[in-house]
Amino acid sequence: MTAELLMRRAKPEDAQRIAALARWVWLDRYVIDDGVNADVADYLRQEFDEQLLRQAMDLGRSWVIERGSTLLAWAQLDETALCPVELGAPSVELKRLYVSPRSQGQGLGARLLRQCRQEWPEQALWLSSWVGNVDALRFYRREGAAYWGETWFELGGERHRNEVLGWPALEQA
Repeated sequence: MTAELLMRRAKPEDAQRIAALARWVWLDRYVIDDGVNADVADYLRQEFDEQLLRQAMDLGRSWVIERGSTLLAWAQLDETALCPVELGAPSVELKRLYVSPRSQGQGLGARLLRQCRQEWPEQALWLSSWVGNVDALRFYRREGAAYWGETWFELGGERHRNEVLGWPALEQA
């Protein structure tokens, strides 16, 4: 019998599994050439450092979905991030929404997204996604995200265009 799916707030002890999942998903989505160069390796080491993730889990702004002891998906909000496009309203960033490649298409991302939207219903929710990540952009649009503008992600001296997408607040403050 297959274990049930469980969505819950991430805890500091999840950091090791989250770091592994994040690196896997990031490499699957963003490394489109033959391999990993030093800039990518440095980025992954810094962005998905277990100690930093552990500290972020203490803030309670992340959720995971797991089946038994297997981590399948993770979402992280950042209420301190400034939206790169002018909104004129309070907002929170959906910093990361990562679903393991083998678990995509099962509704896990949609569940996490709904949870994130409900965390601060009086604030708009925004994210930025690389224009080459067409599956993610399609998913967010299917979930009702609107195009709000663009921003740039820099890595190793190269600029990569990202779309800024978002949803209005669910409730008025």
